[in-house]
Order: sequence, then structure tokens, then C-alpha cells
Amino acid sequence: MKKAAFLLLLMCLLIAEGFGQVKGTVTDQSTGKPVSFANIWVEDQSIGTTSNEKGQFELKASSLEGKTLIVSCLGYERKLVPVTAAPLKIALKPSAVSLREVTVKRNTARRKAVVNQLDNDTQLCFGSNGTPWIIAQYVPYKPTYSNTPFVDEVAMVTLSNLRKAQFKIRLLEVKENGEPGNDLLTTPLLVTAPKGIKTLRVNLSQYDLLMPSKGFFIAFEWLIIPDNKYEPRDEETGEKLSETFVSYEPSIRTYKKSSQVRHGWIYHQGKWQSTDKVEEGDAIASATPHFQLTLSD
Repeated sequence: MKKAAFLLLLMCLLIAEGFGQVKGTVTDQSTGKPVSFANIWVEDQSIGTTSNEKGQFELKASSLEGKTLIVSCLGYERKLVPVTAAPLKIALKPSAVSLREVTVKRNTARRKAVVNQLDNDTQLCFGSNGTPWIIAQYVPYKPTYSNTPFVDEVAMVTLSNLRKAQFKIRLLEVKENGEPGNDLLTTPLLVTAPKGIKTLRVNLSQYDLLMPSKGFFIAFEWLIIPDNKYEPRDEETGEKLSETFVSYEPSIRTYKKSSQVRHGWIYHQGKWQSTDKVEEGDAIASATPHFQLTLSD
């Protein structure tokens, strides 16, 4: 009797542990191939991760029983998946792609206009400790942009403790309610940040993307993958300086909270939230990235 009770208790502990550690694979519903770098959140929780290059992911938390995962990735429809004790097999449906009007190639010598010019102030930055945040800045349209209507380049300042840290840059349309919407490009923009404080420039001229009449969002997405994980170590002994501090590189330069509207948004707990409406003192109040946009004719 005691042995049976012990086995029952052990089974309960294993089940509880299983719900506290969720594993799964994200694939393409059409091809069956792995979907790498999918963004995965526990709905209404500050818990999330990113699928690796094989589409695999793992989430660890005290209890995920009864929770729902929100899975999204460029080129696929967003999907809600109930958490189960068994490994999850998540097949994402490719999203319908609307073809943009073909534009005439421009001359190599062209006029340019810079919006939100970067400066040398890198005192404030925003990083991730393991949550797959996406932070975005809205760039409103102005009539003067008609002289230089093409999106030519996006620049930002990153800070990294690693030699190579990968992240995504995304260009998003504006939904009717003002939130970030669908991707404007079907091609993922995977960028590598070198070690230190660096100004990175992403050339977008090849896409011939016209500045949308409603404006658009420029977004920075963290990848919660082992190659981006940083744990401070003693330079001589190699021992960890902290058992609890972990960051996922890189960080990005951001605006500090002020009375000025910065048009910032953050994808948090599986939904978009305006950082302009967050109270000062909240950690995500400084999550408005500073992107420099270059337009050309």
C-alpha cells in the first residue's frame, strides 16, 4: 500500500514537472520543414522563447497547466496552442501574400532624407533577460516625404557583450486601431550585432518599398537562442559572477520616458502595448527604440 502511494506521488510530481517544462517543435504546415526563430509567448504571462534553427523550443516555468501559447513568425498566420504535458507539434499555416505593385528601378545617384537622426547618446538602452520582446517605433507619414518616397535604410545603435548576436528587424503596417500589423516584407531581415557599442545600418533599397500613406513601424525582435545568451564571468577564473543574471544580446538604444510622444510599442505577453501609455517607473516605459530612417527618391 505504501509502495503504491509512493508511486502515485511520484507520478504526480512527474506530471507537475512536465507541465512546468514545455517542449515542442514548430513546422511549416505545407512543407513540414522546421520554422526557425518563431516568436513564442505564454498568453498573458511574461514568459516566452524563440524556436531554434531546427524549429525546436523549450519553456520552463513553475506551472503552465491550462495555459495557451501564442506562436507567430514572419510569413505565417498567428496561432494559439493549448499547453499539454506531451511535446507540442505546432504547424504554422503560411499567410497569404498580396503582391505589391512593381516599381521602376531608381538611378544610383538619388536624393535622400533622414528621419529621427541618431545622436551619440547611448546612456539608455533596453535588453532582454529571456523574454522574446518585440519593440517598435511608429514613423508617421508626412507630405514632404513625397519627394523621397522610398524606404532606403534603417539604422540603430546596439550594445552587445558577445562577438556575434543575432536579432530581427521587421517593418510592420499600421492597423486600423493604430497598433503594429502585418509585415510589409516577406523576407526576414536577420541582423548580426558585433561586440561593443555599434551603429548598425540595414540596407533596404533592394526592396523598392514605398513609404506607406499611413506610415509604418520599424521593429526590433530578440531571439532567445543559446548563441545569444550572455552570463558575466570572471576573466581570470571563468566562473559566473552571478547565478541569476542572464541577458540575451544585443540591447538597443532607446528613448527615456518623457512627456513627448515617442510612438513606441512593445509586444508583451502575446499582445501589443503602447509604451507612451505606460506609467513612469515601469520597466517597459523605456522600451521605445530609436531608429534612424533614410528615405530616397
